Amino acid sequence: AGGHLAGYVACKAPPELAPALQVLVYPSIDTETPHEDGDIDPWFPEKGYPPPETSVHLNVGAGAPPAFLAGIISDTFCPAKENTDVYAKALEENSVPYEYVTTDEHEHGCGLQDWWTVPCTDWLVKLGWAVRPTF
Repeated sequence: AGGHLAGYVACKAPPELAPALQVLVYPSIDTETPHEDGDIDPWFPEKGYPPPETSVHLNVGAGAPPAFLAGIISDTFCPAKENTDVYAKALEENSVPYEYVTTDEHEHGCGLQDWWTVPCTDWLVKLGWAVRPTF
């Protein structure tokens, strides 16, 4: 739910409140996923979840901030093909800069892992939002 909220705010917040960038790690983008073989049920509005029209990929516009996306191909909660893949496509269609990495070696909730933290650090450095650690 955190990735969905962060992505939605990035796309829908008024300019004076919008974040300057977004880092979404195995986020739920499409509220109606998983469509098949998931370990959870899709979000149903009648149960208090956000409605389908709040699916982040449906709300991307040219003014969305640059994004770093990390998807897990075998994720059974937020499958990459149904979430980060569709968000990357929407960002591309709206000419929003993004960096996208995937893995098939971890599961949802894997936390801080080199497969995404190293490229994310590189991306933040490239954008001027971070300096490379000198350990």
